[in-house]
Parts: sequence; C-alpha cells; structure tokens
Amino acid sequence: MSADFVTPTSEPQPPNAKIRNREDGTVVLSVGEYVGFVSSHHLVLPKINQLNNYWRKMHAPQKKTG
Repeated sequence: MSADFVTPTSEPQPPNAKIRNREDGTVVLSVGEYVGFVSSHHLVLPKINQLNNYWRKMHAPQKKTG
C-alpha cells in the first residue's frame, strides 16, 4: 500500500507486505512474521488486508485489567 492511504494514528502500523511468485503459480505474501498463500493475483489485496489486520490485532497495546 502507498503511504498516501495511511491515516495517521498512534497505533503501530504493519510493515510493508512482501509478495513473491512461486514456480507453481501460487503467490506468497508476508506481513512481518505472518505469511499467507493465494492461488491467483486477484486474491493478493484481500490477503494483504487480512494479514495487515491480523498483524495489528497481535501487535495492539495490551489493555490493563483491574
């Protein structure tokens, strides 16, 4: 994603997605430590969004209880 689409926030932002094409035609996507696979290029953006959302969820500041 382009920096033009990022809304300023105090929450941590996921790293840029890395996209690799495999010889068998599948596409490997990674956002930080999270990896996903898709079978076609039209599925790349939805998978990146899914990985970005998961990265944000797992890196969100912990809420204090009590």
